[in-house]
Amino acid sequence: MSAGLDRVRRLLDTPPPPRVPGQVAINLDRPPAEEKPPPSCDTGNPRCGARPVRFYAAGWRCDDHRPSTYRPE
Repeated sequence: MSAGLDRVRRLLDTPPPPRVPGQVAINLDRPPAEEKPPPSCDTGNPRCGARPVRFYAAGWRCDDHRPSTYRPE
């Protein structure tokens, strides 16, 4: 068991490999995220649009339109 630990320690102490020729650096800077409006109730036609809402398996729902299995008795 100690031989395996010694091998891992040696591996961690080795310097990283040199850069590969032709390797391109990728710019990871992302543009700022678009401002999205907060979700609203998507029940009905036209949509209810009430806020605040919670996400259920049926979609974003307000308290009046939440699924019946979640309603308190």
